[in-house]
Amino acid sequence: MCLYHTQDRCTKMDDHTHLEKFNHDFAKDLRVNVVDAGRMSPQDMDYFLVLDLEGKVEILEFPVLLLDAKTLAVVDLFHRFVRPSQMSDQRINEYVEGKYGNFGVDRVWHDTAISFNDTVDQFEGWLKKHRLWVKEQGGQLDRAAFVTCGNWDLKTKIPQQCWVSRMKPPPYFVEWINLKDVYLNFYHRQAKGMMSMMSQLGIPVFGSHHLGIDDTKNITRVLQQMLIDGAHMRITARRKPEFPGGVQFFFEDRII
Repeated sequence: MCLYHTQDRCTKMDDHTHLEKFNHDFAKDLRVNVVDAGRMSPQDMDYFLVLDLEGKVEILEFPVLLLDAKTLAVVDLFHRFVRPSQMSDQRINEYVEGKYGNFGVDRVWHDTAISFNDTVDQFEGWLKKHRLWVKEQGGQLDRAAFVTCGNWDLKTKIPQQCWVSRMKPPPYFVEWINLKDVYLNFYHRQAKGMMSMMSQLGIPVFGSHHLGIDDTKNITRVLQQMLIDGAHMRITARRKPEFPGGVQFFFEDRII
């Protein structure tokens, strides 16, 4: 996959050699046939926003796939590499090399990374383009929900990064669907993470584990299979505005 293209930064769209070498169709590996999926349940949302952040100290990568809840088609992709704001250049280089060096994408990270504040601004423009969010109407998502593999992304990392970046957490990050909890309650078996869910469902792993955009695609493939099998996606966690750091969980049986 051309990781410049995923960030709207590819300058070689007229280069046939480049186009033959690198995939520019982000949905290529995510097309499914739902004609025979008679077990699919009606969903409360029209769209799912599959998110998998990367970066333990500060966020390094922010990928989101927009999935149509009825057709299971991937509608669009938002993908940005994110530059830490509270690190020296030397520490950033060490951090990025340790995270992305083995994937061979550290160069594209350095070429394209932007601040978290700019990432959020661009993401909000993307949400508006798809008519999923209107700031003036309370700021929560309209007909859509985030889907994550665990609670860490939105329960822990987004608030931490917003504090570091000196910004208030956007209201659309207030609730989410933890796919691991839905998986446990639907299949009545435990899966600790994305890899174990894929193994149990017989889904081959795509790309590189812990490269955010590849993990987001793999989580989407798990979500697609669960929807085909008849799973009903509903909100599993919501932050309590009146208690900073407090989160309400809605499933009694959940992965801790």
